[in-house]
Amino acid sequence: MSRPSCTRRPSGIRPPAPRGMALLMAIGIIAFIAAAVVVSLRKVAAESALQAQERRKREAHFAAEAGLAEARELTRVLREEGNTNFNKVIEKLSKQYNGQAPANGYVQGEPGLPSGPPNGNVFPWYEAIPWTPYTLAAASSGTAVDSDVTTAFLEMNGAAGRRILDFPAQERVLYRVFLVDDNDTDDRTVDSNNRVWLVSVGEVRGRDGTQPQRVIIRALITSGAVPGGACSTEDTNGAANNGEC
Repeated sequence: MSRPSCTRRPSGIRPPAPRGMALLMAIGIIAFIAAAVVVSLRKVAAESALQAQERRKREAHFAAEAGLAEARELTRVLREEGNTNFNKVIEKLSKQYNGQAPANGYVQGEPGLPSGPPNGNVFPWYEAIPWTPYTLAAASSGTAVDSDVTTAFLEMNGAAGRRILDFPAQERVLYRVFLVDDNDTDDRTVDSNNRVWLVSVGEVRGRDGTQPQRVIIRALITSGAVPGGACSTEDTNGAANNGEC
């Protein structure tokens, strides 16, 4: 019987590696790079969303400021010459909103708005300015600022007749302003100390029904015709009697 033959392997030569190892290493590296890219993209998207939210917040604030300034002038006009209180303003805003007397001419039936009959802790809010677009473009006259201008782009030209390309045009930016009597007496439909609150809401509405960005500011105003009466219990800065309670 012959012995089985054996072949000696030369020293210094390793056995071949298992097949597929290089493929697994390549897949692992690709997966790692893909994960890093996804993390980076999510971080960039988060930063972009934060910047967009901050921009919308500033736009809403500017819109609220514009509404407050417009409401100040509106109350001055509606108050009429010679009146020292805001009762005429309340009466006219009430009739403008729903054609009713001041006692029932407040904003009603809107969720989230603390407006109701003047009893208990609920008191009436009167709509001074309805939702108004905060924009510099007039739809009826191209992109003119003044609605009385009928020539499109007339007010968009510079001194040399060239078009102003960086003219701002806000989109979906609105404001709304309410008038609320301060806590001077139990009857919040009658102004007895020549002071009322103006509450301005600036809003930037997102696309496709996304959550809007809102900013609310308020100001206690006085008629300015005569020194105001005693400060109400809502005022915290003393009784200066000059509209700066």
